[in-house]
Amino acid sequence: MKNVLNELAVNPLNYVENLESPIGVYLRREIFQKETKADAALKRELHEKMVADQSTDGSWDQLFVHTANSFWNLALLSYDAQDRSVKRGLEWLLSIQRHQYRGYLGFFHSNNRRDPSVMRATFYGEFGPGCTIFYQTTYAIHLLHMFGFDDNRQVQTTVKSYLQFWRPDWCGAWCTINVLRMLIEHPLSMESKQVKSGLKALAKRQTKTGAWKGFPFYHTFHALSRAHDALAKKQFKTPLPLVVKRQNKDGSWGRKQPETETFLVLDALKNAAS
Repeated sequence: MKNVLNELAVNPLNYVENLESPIGVYLRREIFQKETKADAALKRELHEKMVADQSTDGSWDQLFVHTANSFWNLALLSYDAQDRSVKRGLEWLLSIQRHQYRGYLGFFHSNNRRDPSVMRATFYGEFGPGCTIFYQTTYAIHLLHMFGFDDNRQVQTTVKSYLQFWRPDWCGAWCTINVLRMLIEHPLSMESKQVKSGLKALAKRQTKTGAWKGFPFYHTFHALSRAHDALAKKQFKTPLPLVVKRQNKDGSWGRKQPETETFLVLDALKNAAS
């Protein structure tokens, strides 16, 4: 990671140090090791605001998108499953795992009619707007992974279902990268033939610059950073010059969602270096 950072025209800390958000707290702590007393106060302030907005059932507005993003923010702020707000939210999250997909068990769906439109308008975080049931299911399993629930029976049911039917041409680009990201990180699936086939499919789409034709660049780059496969590592290295070239003048990345896309770049570099 240090080699890439040294090649950048602008130190990304110039952008990150001014972010008063969960992403800002995370990046200062995990990437730059510059967590301050102000960050400790900001962390408490952000937590209090999120708890105040949480519904009595543990969700946020009974919307999956709002609930999942709030969970992600709590994880970035380093709150764990012992936090009261996280505990309540996890209970709600597991309660919506009540659907089948073509006869396969373990799929998450909020049944909130507003969720699909909110999802399509939201590009915050590690997951993007694919099919509603795949978006909610993969994002939910990712969050449960972050909070240490890999061995949970409900989580394993979902992963096993995907392993029975999923292939990289099953759906569109967002669904593909959402599912692949989830399978890459779970212990049951990280070395599976489904992951290997997904990585091969991405390799066929990778251009000379390193981008993946038809796929979201920053999300794909970040998803590959978590894989321990040689093909994934090769694909990850190819676009590094493009990452340097794409940096904005203020030190960030991206246009419409620079905070998210800056996270995806810097966290990916950290993952690849570990």
